[in-house]
Parts: sequence; structure tokens; C-alpha cells
Amino acid sequence: MFGDVNEFRPRMMSVAYRMLGSVADAEDAVQDAFVRYQTAADISSPEGFLIRTTTRLCIDRLRARRRQAYVGPWVPEPVDTTDRESPLAESLTQAFLLLLERLSPDERAAFLLRTVFDYEYAQVADVVGKSESTVRQLVSRARRKLGLDGERRFAVTTDQADGLAERFVEACRSGDLEAIEAMLSEEIEIHSDGGGKVSAARHVIAGKERAARFLAGVFRKFLNSYDLMPIRVNGAPGVAFFHEGRVIDVMSLSLGDQVQTVCMTLNPDKLARWSDANVD
Repeated sequence: MFGDVNEFRPRMMSVAYRMLGSVADAEDAVQDAFVRYQTAADISSPEGFLIRTTTRLCIDRLRARRRQAYVGPWVPEPVDTTDRESPLAESLTQAFLLLLERLSPDERAAFLLRTVFDYEYAQVADVVGKSESTVRQLVSRARRKLGLDGERRFAVTTDQADGLAERFVEACRSGDLEAIEAMLSEEIEIHSDGGGKVSAARHVIAGKERAARFLAGVFRKFLNSYDLMPIRVNGAPGVAFFHEGRVIDVMSLSLGDQVQTVCMTLNPDKLARWSDANVD
């Protein structure tokens, strides 16, 4: 239906997913952009039109979403990257996408296009429909909100991080609270997303002691009933819990010298097709 312009779909999905944190919503935005392309006239740059339209649709969706209520903590829809590498993996993690929730829709778009996708400021200005000076201000303000300096990139997952994740999981399996606490940063946060559909913590869990007790309890409960499998979630180390072949919880870890953030996705709506999603 869309001919050769389908070659732009991967970039459109990459932008849309990072904007929205939802594979389903990203696919809808991309499809809507293709429909608008089919009915538009005098398009000089198909790629420019499609990226611009996708981004603006995502901005509109973000504005609408902020007016909606969500039960408990929200985390981005997880993507299974166990068997593949993303060239932009450092900007794909659930912890990074959760961090982006601090930004306004315009800040998020400008920051992603400039910092992650390396668009020039003039190109970003055209995409978001702002002046170049305004875009520079949006990107600068976004960096301040995110606590980033200059052109600093985000930490890339390494073999060392995988080793830390393995030791962390073993500590949680053992139920040794002191061992778990020793692996948690002072700023540890656990975001447990059940979406009101299944049992999950209704508030973000912060603090090493509370976090350690919560994690020990989760592993004690789940290990009695479910199978555990090490995976990669959005390019980061993680764990999936399965019951009769069906995933019921996906946990991803944000790591530095210690575990900084744990995202747990239990909402079945976000797990229905997580292993089939293809986002770079």
C-alpha cells in the first residue's frame, strides 16, 4: 500500500516508541502518518514528511495521555531484545524512557531528535514546527531536567553490567536482605506497573531497606510458582517470570556501580506481545 516509503518505517517506529513508551501506540502513530502521506500533495521529501508527521502525532498523543488517570506507577511497554542489539540501545532502556516522562511533549521531541537521532537543529525545528532558537532552548531545558551536561550520552550496557545483574538476581533469589541492600544505590527506585489489572505496588518504592524487602518478597513469591529466565529488556539486563509458557512479569535493571532503577511490568496488556515487538 505504501510502496517504497516503507523503508522509513523502522526510523518512524524508533522515534514513536521513544516518544510514547508504548509499542501499540507507536504503531498507531506510524500507521496514521502513512495514511496522511497517502492523502498529501506536493511532498518534496517523503522521509521528512513521515518523520515530521509521526513526531507531531506523538506530541498530540502525549498531551492527551497526560490528562488520563493511570492506576499505580506507569512504566514503558517492554521490548524483548535478548537476541538482537540495537544501535541506539542506550536510549531504549525502560529507565531512560521513564526519565523522559519529566519532559513536556515538545521538550521530549526536540531532545530525542537532536540528542538520540542526531538531527541538526534546523531539521528539528522543521519537524516540531518551532524556530531554531526555540528548539535550542527546548533541548537545553530538557538536558537540565534530566541532569545531563553538554553532549553526554547515556551509559551503555556492558559485560560488567551483565555480571552485576547476575549477582543481583542471585542475591534476590537467596532472600538475603543485607546482600540485596549492598547492591542497591542510595537513590534506588522500584516502579511496579500492574495498571490496575493485576496485583502490584501502588506507589514507587524508594530507599534501600524498603526496596530490598520488596524484592526479596517478589522473588520468594514468584520462585514458588513461576520459572525465571535471564533476558535483555530494551537493551538492558533483566529477568522474565513465566507460568506455563506465558510471561507474567518482566523486570529490567538500570545499572551503574550498583542497581539504580528496577522497572517491573506486570500489566498483562503490556505483555501480550512483548517478544514480538521490533523496535530499534
